[in-house]
Amino acid sequence: MFQKHLFKEQLIKLMNGKTSTEFAEITGFNRTYLSKYLNLKLDRPPSARLLQSIASSIVNYEDLLVSCGYLHSTHNINQSNNSIIKLPIVGSVHAGNPSFSDNYIEGYEAIDASELNPSYEYIYVRVKGNSMINARIHDGDLVLVRKQSDVNNGDIAVVTIDDETATLKRILKKENILVLQPENPSYSSYIFSGEEQNRVRIIGKVLHVKFVPI
Repeated sequence: MFQKHLFKEQLIKLMNGKTSTEFAEITGFNRTYLSKYLNLKLDRPPSARLLQSIASSIVNYEDLLVSCGYLHSTHNINQSNNSIIKLPIVGSVHAGNPSFSDNYIEGYEAIDASELNPSYEYIYVRVKGNSMINARIHDGDLVLVRKQSDVNNGDIAVVTIDDETATLKRILKKENILVLQPENPSYSSYIFSGEEQNRVRIIGKVLHVKFVPI
């Protein structure tokens, strides 16, 4: 998970008294985006390639990868082994055309147990497609899903349609209408009214995103 407060601290150390303009010219870091990261305005980390270009002896590349969610801190895991658990990465959800295979586990992802409520079951799901890009959920990202049968209006959730296909969409509830809303104007919404809403089953709520390196 992107730790934007930690990344801000790392940037300040790396700048080492330089202005945003000076740092941008030296490293190739876009000055506008640099300013946004320093002001905690962005929730998606820069690419691993850019992190490599700004790393130095002050803050090394591995520490930058950890703060940006591309790499787990082995040091922290060893120190607090009892608090680290591994969740299955299940199937794949198409952020576009619905498709899901809940029998398939592609691997496991570590997470601190303090982030989880023991009353719920959790999984990671691999995203396919780009219908949710305006919600900063991109193709290949991992989403942490808390399994629950209902969500609040406006939440992003994994849902199945007709118990056969699944998709990742924002849930909008309007009187007697249920809308599965993409976050990309190139895609259309799925709209269910009346008894048609019974075709939709909510698998769980998306809590956060782990971004893949770009």
